[in-house]
Amino acid sequence: MKILIVGGGMVGAFLAKVLSEKNEVTLVESDPARFNHLSDTLKGVRLVNEDGCEPWVLEYAGIQGSDIVLAVTGDDEDNLVVSYLSKFEYDIPRVIARVVNPKNRWLFNKDFGVDVEVCTSDIIATIVEEETTLGEVITVMKLQSGDIGLVEITVPSDSKAVNRSLSELELPPETLIVTVVRDDAMRIPTADTVLRTGDKVLAITSVKNRDALESLLGHGS
Repeated sequence: MKILIVGGGMVGAFLAKVLSEKNEVTLVESDPARFNHLSDTLKGVRLVNEDGCEPWVLEYAGIQGSDIVLAVTGDDEDNLVVSYLSKFEYDIPRVIARVVNPKNRWLFNKDFGVDVEVCTSDIIATIVEEETTLGEVITVMKLQSGDIGLVEITVPSDSKAVNRSLSELELPPETLIVTVVRDDAMRIPTADTVLRTGDKVLAITSVKNRDALESLLGHGS
């Protein structure tokens, strides 16, 4: 698929990294410093350093012919502008928009061109709710395709992953380790990150590979 992402913050960069593995992805980010950081860290993604609210920028980024547009900036107004233009000016089949302030959620509807709205506070609430009911492996969020999910796994003491670096682990296909939480501190992992007992590993993986990931990091692995 051809995917256009507007907004290169944590959400946009994460989505670009994951989706670019099997799709043609372009990311638009207006902030020069953030753009430079993305240029150093994102591979296989076309980057555009311009304001995604401008129609000419969207056209330069290749919005025409895109299958999906994700408006995920840190500003609700910008996300609504991008959504409206995407749907009504360029007839994009699927427009997904991030809601930053839950009070503005009522605006994110089909009248503004939004097919799917994602509220960050909802994701946090889901984490809290499901953590108390589903145990070690928690499905936090499913992407719209339905076959990819964000899961959290707490590494137990009897896991074979304990005291091993991520580079030593044979992760299942279509799996990306996003963060490792240790002592209430969130760490962005590298290949040299060594897992410890009690670490909470946040990963995105396909549903078909979730069991394999649980086996790799969980009890008696």
